[in-house]
Formats: sequence, C-alpha cells, structure tokens
Amino acid sequence: MELWTSLVSPAESKDPRAIVERARTLERDGWSGAVFPDSQVISPEAFAILSWCASVTTHLKVGTGTSNPATRHPSVIASAAAAIQVLSSGRFTLSIGRGDSSLAYLGVPPVPMKFFETGLATIQSYLRGEPVSMPIAAKFLGELDRGVAELSVASIPETSTMSWMPDDYVKPELEATASGPKSIAIAARYVDRISFALGADTERLKWGIRTAREEAERSGRDPETLSFGAYVPCYPHEDAEVARDLARGMVASMSRFSAMHKKASGPMTERDRANVERVAATYNMKAHGASSSDQAQGLDPEFIDNFALVGPAQGCIDRVGEIEKLGIDRLVLWTGGMQGRAGESYRVTVDELLPAVLGSRSGAAL
Repeated sequence: MELWTSLVSPAESKDPRAIVERARTLERDGWSGAVFPDSQVISPEAFAILSWCASVTTHLKVGTGTSNPATRHPSVIASAAAAIQVLSSGRFTLSIGRGDSSLAYLGVPPVPMKFFETGLATIQSYLRGEPVSMPIAAKFLGELDRGVAELSVASIPETSTMSWMPDDYVKPELEATASGPKSIAIAARYVDRISFALGADTERLKWGIRTAREEAERSGRDPETLSFGAYVPCYPHEDAEVARDLARGMVASMSRFSAMHKKASGPMTERDRANVERVAATYNMKAHGASSSDQAQGLDPEFIDNFALVGPAQGCIDRVGEIEKLGIDRLVLWTGGMQGRAGESYRVTVDELLPAVLGSRSGAAL
C-alpha cells in the first residue's frame, strides 16, 4: 500500500515557496506521494506547483487532488500532466473529479455527469496519444464552437492529437475521485484508478469497490485492470477530543461529496445519512475545510470516528490494515499542519503509522 498526503494545509501558508518546502519535508518523512488541489482561486496554480515540487524531489510521487474537466480544456490538462510525468520520470498521477471549490468560486456547480464522462474519456485519449475528433474537442469550448468556415486557412488537422511526447514517455495514471454510484460507474469505464471520497468506513468502501467492479464487467472491461484508492482524513492523537477537533473540518468537506445535491447517495446508516445531509444543508464554502465552520461543528463524534482515522495510533494502524484488505492499495491521508496540536498529530502519523504500514521504506530509512 502507498500512503500519500496533501501538499497544503489550510492552517499554514499557501505561499508557493512554503508548499515546495513542504514537498521536501514530506519526502524526508517517508510519504509515498502527495497531492495538491486544483482550485485556482483559493490555492496557487496546481500544475505549476506540482511541476516545481517534482523538480526538487527524487522519489516522492505527486498528483492533483483533484482537477476537473471544466476550468481547463482536456487537451490542456493532458498536456500539463504529460509534461510533469516526463519531468518527474514517471511520478505523476492526474486525478479528475466533477469540480468543487474550483467551480463554486466561479459561481457554478460541479459539472453534469455526462460532461464528466466525456471529459474523462477525452483526457484519457489525449494522454494515450490517441486522436480526438474535432467535434468532441470543440465541444468543450462552449459558445466558441462555431466552426472554421471564416478561418483564413486552406485546411486544418482532421483530429486533435497530442503528439509532442518524447520516445520514453510513459502515460501517467489517470484517476477519478468519486463518491456516488453514478460517478463511480462512469469512472470504472475509463480510468486507471478510482479513489473514493468515502472516508475510512469499510462498509462504504466495499460498496464503492463492488459498484466499480460490476460496472467494469458490465461494460466489457476486465475489473482486474482497475486500481483503487481512498481519501481519508487522518488525525491520530492520544486525546480523542483533540483528534476529532482536528479532523472535523476535513470530515465535513469530504463527507459533503456524498450529498452534493442535498440528498445523500449510496448505502449508509441513518445516523451517517443525517450527518451528511446536515453538512450539505449548512455548508459554507467560505469556510471550506475549516474545523470552526458550522458544518464541521454539527458533526456527531461517532460519525467523525467512523469517517476519519482519529484517536490513538494503534487503532488508526489497525483500521488502515482493514482498508488494505479490501483491495485498496493507495491511501491519501489528509493530515494537518506541522505546528501546534496539528503538528503533534502529524508526528504521530509519520513516526508510528507510516513505519507500521510502509516498513523500512519510511522515515529516515529513505
């Protein structure tokens, strides 16, 4: 199993230079990889940051966490991803979702499911160097899709194909971040990996994996070609109340994905459904990820305990083992900053959880 974390903590500086220093620290601390959110208004430009982080590290994998098919044309996303893949010698993962804060701060909701599906299929084709039809490529340009009859050229390319890659190019992994049955099913038809935003709840993760495998088989794809990951808030601490307070902001942000349109999706207990729908009804995007927000303060302690990795280190380690047994081979552990109580929790993660899961590959052994 790989253990990844985030390159940015809302509690600390989002200065690009500080983020690059964090990448160096994460590599020294033994993480397998790190993601950076593609949310252009509240975070620095994701692909520039990831390129910079790749250039100052040697083995830390990097990826978007996540991007979307709306704020950039699929060809632009694919070209940026392929460039970082080459620069990093194969350490890049491109993760695509339907868009959250990146679109909310532009005044629009997540992309529709059909748009999401076309986006995934098109990005995958570009990454593979396969031709994309001009009507499909132009479709993403909205009202600019007016044809080329007035263009002063004799001819244009018959297809849109990304062809600049060097001979040693290896296609980067395309991942979809998903939480509902429709997005999981769409992802199962096109991507290399699905990472679930369902927290640490093993029953929900079992459901997600089963949904993906069934759709892959139904669509004629070998389910064994799919890899699985999960995004999980991770705040171990001997004091359970401290752990919950540290986790609640990210638990609220992540659990909301299961009720993006106000009604909870997928199987869950009545208690969990009530928490998720309460988060969705009270969510304040201006306090995105904040533990002090109304949405975070409204969470039941039991819900936080089930959704996140909180409490003493050994309990968190045991739960990671249970998740790994499901067939999930990558966890993106959303940790806090490196100062104060968040820093105490982070050190527990690095000093106890990482060595237990990764063994000699973690920490100073690198």
